[in-house]
Amino acid sequence: MKVLNEPGVLSRSERFFATPSAMARSLFYYVTRVGHYYYDEQYDFSDRCDVAMQDSHKNFFLIFMRSGTMYFETSQSFSAERGQIALVDCHKPHRFYTDGPGESIWIHFDGANASAFFEQILALRNGRQVFDLAAAGRVEQEMAYIISGLRSAYMSEVDCSQRIYRILCALLFPHQERTGSLANDVIPQAVQFIASHLFEPLSVKRVAQEVNLSPSHFSRLFRSTTGFSPHEYIMLHRIDEAKTLLQSTALSVKEIAFRVGYRSEVNFITAFTDKTGLSPTQFRKNTF
Repeated sequence: MKVLNEPGVLSRSERFFATPSAMARSLFYYVTRVGHYYYDEQYDFSDRCDVAMQDSHKNFFLIFMRSGTMYFETSQSFSAERGQIALVDCHKPHRFYTDGPGESIWIHFDGANASAFFEQILALRNGRQVFDLAAAGRVEQEMAYIISGLRSAYMSEVDCSQRIYRILCALLFPHQERTGSLANDVIPQAVQFIASHLFEPLSVKRVAQEVNLSPSHFSRLFRSTTGFSPHEYIMLHRIDEAKTLLQSTALSVKEIAFRVGYRSEVNFITAFTDKTGLSPTQFRKNTF
């Protein structure tokens, strides 16, 4: 649908609306409006306008700049230039504007755990809302496919949800493509080392030394590839191994604690209960 009478939006721009089903609202990620916009210097959108009050706008806004610069005012001020992506929570005060020609594709989306994704994406980037990603090309491709799907009315809500999920994962783990070759070599080696030495004291420094990386570089690479910090991965792997031993052996809880790398039965019981909601003894009794 061509855009008419929106200041600063040129006539060749397009915008499409989507009303999600009840199932999509409860289970899926979904879009409410999407667009392919061309701008001039008059474009200035504020949360104080009537459009910003509509439900189709009051969600999350993702924009990929194909040319020009878009300026944003949220809880912070920032700009997105060509090849960059910006992510904004439109439940909160916001303003977007340009100072010259530009082109972008954008989507308004919500659903599932979109809010949790938004918070986690920003938390991993110290609150930054604009990204220059290794995965930007893939994000642009997914966004363009969603817009094309709404233009042609052939995209299912399931397909749309899956594409939004891939976009959010790319924003959450932006280093996967750039570090793919190194990660393919290093991370399996680190995981194997952890599995083979689970019963020993395992620090991030020790695992990093095994794969010839600094602890800080290794930690960033491990998190961007697996979604876990090395410390969290080691702890969860120990819990998983303990579950197996509780289910398949008659070893005491103390013996299992030492088998999976804990030097204190009390610390093991505390960690196990915190992660599973059951004590080791309760888990053993409730396992069939």
